[in-house]
Amino acid sequence: MFTKERAVTGDEHGKEADVIVKEEQIRKAIVNRNPEAMEWVMNQYAGLLWTIAHSILQHVSNEEIEECVADTFFTFWQQPEAFQTERSSLKNYLATIVKHKAIDRYRKINRRSEITYEEHIHSIETEDVLLQLIRKENDIELDQMIHSFPEPEREIMKRRFYNGQKPHEISEDLSLHVRQVHNKLYRSRQRLKTWWNDRK
Repeated sequence: MFTKERAVTGDEHGKEADVIVKEEQIRKAIVNRNPEAMEWVMNQYAGLLWTIAHSILQHVSNEEIEECVADTFFTFWQQPEAFQTERSSLKNYLATIVKHKAIDRYRKINRRSEITYEEHIHSIETEDVLLQLIRKENDIELDQMIHSFPEPEREIMKRRFYNGQKPHEISEDLSLHVRQVHNKLYRSRQRLKTWWNDRK
């Protein structure tokens, strides 16, 4: 259903109309929580958003840039109604979001104080309780939300909460540093916590 090819029409106006119709279909699919539509959007625009974020976050780790891109997709998944096809293309809409998020992240990086690794792990353990409560109350929507995460966050969350793997086991299976696994788990939980609080 969601392919990169675009139908060829007789003139530019026809092409623009085709794009608007296609993007409206994508928007509606995401409103209806279609994970395939979200996956198509991520595959289509991840490279562009990464380039924009990197142009602002030039002196930070690739992980920070990846998180910025992931936050952009998460925002679109949460609020697809905010995208209006008659006002902007999906490409420009996502580009604007990632630009603002990159600027915000740049400011936070410059002023935030680092928490210790032990505090970081403690906060992760606290969040585990919240995630278990969410699963009990709304397992289907939680599944959809986790499925919308980019890789490797999606795989890490699945292994942690559905397969019961420990962070060190996940790090070995995915060839990631254990601290990187902890960081991605923490940030994924934060996104889920925000989503859950917004639903109340």
